[in-house]
Amino acid sequence: LGPALAMFDEVGIAALRARSVALTGYLQGLLDALVPDATLLTPRDRGARGAQLSVRVQGAAARHDALAAFGVVGDVREPDIIRFAPAPMYSTFHDVWRAATALAATAG
Repeated sequence: LGPALAMFDEVGIAALRARSVALTGYLQGLLDALVPDATLLTPRDRGARGAQLSVRVQGAAARHDALAAFGVVGDVREPDIIRFAPAPMYSTFHDVWRAATALAATAG
């Protein structure tokens, strides 16, 4: 735990929050552009949300399972919610792009 906390201290909470806002904002934009059947349930206002986006899609469980083939990890909440939480310490913008394009590819 000590080394992990040291990393957070070195990077700083403000920098992590800024990166989190950027990652989730990028994901939000990609979902809007690429996944027309997705409905964002998380507040669109970046100041009113945390580090994850909850998305309503048809066939969420099957689509969630299919995301693994793209190397995308999220979680599912029945009946129709997939949650994505790009971790600002180690997720990249490419990871976020891959998640959005993978979700788009799993559409019926």
